[in-house]
Amino acid sequence: MEWLLLLFFLPFIVTLMFFNWLEEKFYSFRDVEKLVEGEILLSEKKYLEAQIFFTEKLKLFPKSSKAYYFRGKVNLALENYFSALYDIEQSISFDHTVAECFVLKGKILFRLNEFDKAFLEFDKADWFYRSGNAETLRWRGMSRYLIGQVDNAIEDFKRAVELGDEDADFILKTKFEYMRK
Repeated sequence: MEWLLLLFFLPFIVTLMFFNWLEEKFYSFRDVEKLVEGEILLSEKKYLEAQIFFTEKLKLFPKSSKAYYFRGKVNLALENYFSALYDIEQSISFDHTVAECFVLKGKILFRLNEFDKAFLEFDKADWFYRSGNAETLRWRGMSRYLIGQVDNAIEDFKRAVELGDEDADFILKTKFEYMRK
């Protein structure tokens, strides 16, 4: 009887051990990317150098969601909106659980005057943040305002102000003059 139980549970235990081993290898593979140098270049606003850095990393790790995300940030800063949109869509295709990717995609679409699509991306990001990120709420509010959902936009701005966003407070106090520029 004990042998029967052992034979029944042995494949289950071996499978769990294999997936634990696989997960460990996967995370160590992620650490190999070493994108810190590129993040420093990005924070120092050395955009062309950062773009070259992330492009080289993507040659080594073509499925790196983080590298595509950071290169998308660089392209947004360089005002290469369509390249940034491509990069962020690639990043989302490899890891669709990162809220920052949806925020960045929304900002890109906002700059391309695609306010309805930008709103959807900010809404996705807000879902991941559980309405706890002021920047996302502010951007979603701006998108809502520009597609005609004024009452909902005001609610987003008020929620962002509650979370400490001074830009949303300024927008509310100036009655959207900031956004009309």
